[in-house]
Parts: sequence; C-alpha cells; structure tokens
Amino acid sequence: MNFLATLINVLIIVVLAVPGFVLRKAKLFSDKVASLLAVLLLYVSQPFLMMSSIFNKPFDPAMLSRFAWVLGFAIVLQLAVYFVAKLCFAGDKNVSAKRAAVASSYLGNVGFMGIPVMEMLFPGNDEMILYTVVYNIVFNAMTWTLGVYAITGERKRINPLKVFLNPPTIAVLIALPFFFCNVTIPEQVMMPIKYLGDMTLPLSMIILGVRLADMRPLRLIADVRVYIVAVLKLIVSPLLSLGILLLVDIIFPLDRFVMIALFIIAAMPTASSALNFAEMFGGDRETAAASTLMNTLLCIITIPVLMLLCNFI
Repeated sequence: MNFLATLINVLIIVVLAVPGFVLRKAKLFSDKVASLLAVLLLYVSQPFLMMSSIFNKPFDPAMLSRFAWVLGFAIVLQLAVYFVAKLCFAGDKNVSAKRAAVASSYLGNVGFMGIPVMEMLFPGNDEMILYTVVYNIVFNAMTWTLGVYAITGERKRINPLKVFLNPPTIAVLIALPFFFCNVTIPEQVMMPIKYLGDMTLPLSMIILGVRLADMRPLRLIADVRVYIVAVLKLIVSPLLSLGILLLVDIIFPLDRFVMIALFIIAAMPTASSALNFAEMFGGDRETAAASTLMNTLLCIITIPVLMLLCNFI
C-alpha cells in the first residue's frame, strides 16, 4: 500500500480534532461538552453509521462463511491482546490505573475510526466496510462485558443484555434483514441516514480534541503506562493479528481482503470506550484519557508504516 496516501488519510482524520481543541482552549466549550457530544455520538451518529454501512450493500450467501471467520477472529484477537496486556501490567501496584491501561490496550477504535479509514483506503469496496461492521458487533459485545470487567474488576457490573441492547448493535440488527434480503432503501431515506452517520468521525475527533485541551501535557507524556499501551495496541495487536492470519492461511486459505481488513482493524488506536467506562464506573479517567490521546496521535505514523505490510499478504 502507498505509504504517503495512507499517511495523508490518517493525518486528515486526526486534524479533525483541532476545532475541539481550539474551542475548548478558547473557553467557548464548557467542561461538560465532551460528555454531551459523546451521548450524541453513541446514541445517534454511530448507530446511523452502522446502518448506512449495511444498507444497499449487495448480499451474497458466500459472504456468510467469511463473516463467520471475522466474528471468530475478532473474539480470539481481542482475548489474546487482553491477556497479553494483563501480563504486561501484572506488577503495577496502582490497581485503578492498571485496569484502565489493560482496557485501553485491547479496545480498538473499530466503529468511530475503523469504518471511515476503510472507506478512505478502499473506496468503493463494500466488502471491506462490511467486514469492519461485523467485527464491530464483536467489539461492542466485548466492550460491554470484558471491557466493563477490565475497568471495574467486578463481574456484577456486567449486564449481559448490553451485549445486544447497545445502540450500534441494535442498529446493525435492524439493518441486517434488509441486507440479507437485498432490499433497496430509497435514496430519500438513505440521505438523512448517511448524513447522520457521517457525523461520527468528526464528532469523535472533536471530542478527542476537547479532551486533549483538558489534559495536562506532563500527564500525557510522563506516564510509562501510556507508552506500554501504545506498543500493545498499535504494534503488538496488528502484528499478532498478521501472524495468526498468515499461519491460518497456510492451513485454510483465506480471502485476501478478509486478511487485510482484519489486519487494518487491529491497527486502529484505542477507542474512547475505555475512557467512557472509566468515567461511568469510577475508574482511572486520566490514564484512560492519556492512553486514548497518545494512541490516536501515534497512529499517524504507525498505521501508514504497518499498511506497507499489506503488500506481503
């Protein structure tokens, strides 16, 4: 893959955080704006992004086996990175910070950033978008179960119903019958759905800019946990995924686009879910925020470099 083209695309995405940073520094955004925008992101724009990514995409029964493989791989990879992170932070005496760091190490920005990145890198390739949506189903399920447990350390905090009763998954469940039956959604209906879905990336980056403006610079760069999280999420996760994919491909030949999609998804930076759960359940908000911000900044370099490996898949 072209390094410069990928670099420019990722840089464009990160630049979207600038308005949030500037407006917060100028005191034009209140200290509650990030939380308010996060509600809009979770309950409006991301569900519509899921639907717009599925509606009017052609369905072929042959896709089902590839979708099943994506689902299985998503579970295996996230569990693998979770346990690697647990080992890396096993000696950390700060329990709250350790939990936030572990969650930040394996929860990737699959929805907010993954789908737009895939659209930029593979314009017109509907299957790559669909693989990302399918991966996102597993991500949301594990976020509301293993993600909650990683932050709190308490099983009683896990609500199994949240596996299905979260806005993005509900949106996918609504859209799937239309997809499987190849039902065409009228353009007049698709237009508002697409407009609302297209807000997802700018909104998520504006929120990131606001949180960066509120972050103490030393807190962002002085905590060694932040760098360990970055190595795990931005380097270990994608390389581990590539290794697994290449080994499996030797025994059971895989579709090349499935392999590339899963590799790119694994290279996404930390999702804001870790920070959101830290805020919701009284976890270490600063470690989660610093890890999310550092990962997103560093992915400007790591994603283009890693994408060069796609040429060998």
